[in-house]
Amino acid sequence: MCVTQGPREWAWTAWDKVDVEGDLSLEAFIAHFDEKYGLEVSMLSYGVSILYSFFQNKKKTKERMPLPMTEVMALVTGQPVHAGQKYVILEVMCTDEEGEDVDLPCVRLVLN
Repeated sequence: MCVTQGPREWAWTAWDKVDVEGDLSLEAFIAHFDEKYGLEVSMLSYGVSILYSFFQNKKKTKERMPLPMTEVMALVTGQPVHAGQKYVILEVMCTDEEGEDVDLPCVRLVLN
């Protein structure tokens, strides 16, 4: 649960998390943050692996955008996401409409 404090301030508790439902495409995952929170994803990582960043090779970005998130994770890490896994934890860095960094709580991609 997030609380806005003023026009662009976000307040999260230590217990908050952002759940994103389903094995969305990378493009849909990024769009989710824009549509729901008005935030632009600048970097997305899974463990120590960067799945997406605004500065990565544009060809690589274009190839990954239509892929489901679990396929992007497997492609980048070289390890498949286990079939029975309920969710994965992602690190998402975002900016607001004015280009200011926004700290997000834990982001879970809920798979099952």
